[in-house]
Amino acid sequence: MKLRAIIASTGIALAATLFAAQAEAQSVNAYATTNVNLRAGPSTSYPAITVVPAGASIANNGCLADYSWCDVSYANYRGWLAARYMKVVYQGQRQVLTPGIAFATGIAITAFSQSYWNNYYRGYPWYGTWNRYAPPPPPRPYLPPPGWRAPPGWGGPPPGWRAPPGYRPGWGAPPPRRPPPHAAPPPPHRPPPGVRPPYYGPGPVRPGPSMRPGERHFGERRFDRR
Repeated sequence: MKLRAIIASTGIALAATLFAAQAEAQSVNAYATTNVNLRAGPSTSYPAITVVPAGASIANNGCLADYSWCDVSYANYRGWLAARYMKVVYQGQRQVLTPGIAFATGIAITAFSQSYWNNYYRGYPWYGTWNRYAPPPPPRPYLPPPGWRAPPGWGGPPPGWRAPPGYRPGWGAPPPRRPPPHAAPPPPHRPPPGVRPPYYGPGPVRPGPSMRPGERHFGERRFDRR
C-alpha cells in the first residue's frame, strides 16, 4: 500500500510539474530588450508597477490597435509595456515588436479601461487615483503599407483588428486593367446656316510676263458659289 501511495503521489507531482512547464512554455512569447518599467497603463504618465529586467520572458496578452503599447504578464504582475522594448520570435529570430511584425504574427488587439484598472490594481497604494490620469487617446488602427505581402502561414488579421472606414488593402494581386473607353469622334464642322464656304478648283490662269505666247498654265483659282 505504501508503494502505491508513493507512486501515486509521485505521479501527481510529476503531472503537476509537466502542466506548469507547459503553461510556462505557452506564456513565453515575448522578451524584454532592456530594463524597462512595467506600467499600470499605456503611457509613461501611469505609475510603475515593477521593473522588467533585460531578457526576461513575458506573456503578451494583446496590444493597442496601433501596436504602441501591449498588455503583458510578468511573474505575478500584469501591466503595460511599450512595444519598442519587446522582442518576439518572427521568422525564426527574435525581432523588435514593430507594428508590421505584430500585425503579421497575429497579436490580438486589446484596449485599456477602468475595468482593467479595477481587476488588476486593487490593493496598490495608487489604486484610488484613477481620475488623476487622462485617458489615452484612442489609437488609430495599424494599416499595412502598400504592397505588403502576407508571410507564409499567415492566418489573417489579428483578433480584434478592425479596419478603419474606407480602408482598402494594398497587397495581393492588382485588379485587372481595363482599356480606357474610346472617345467619341468630334462632330464634323458645319458652317453657320446661310453661309457657304469658298470653293477652290482648277482653272486657267491669265498669262504673266514670264509665259511664252500660246502657253497655257493651269493652277487654282477661287470663286464663290452662289
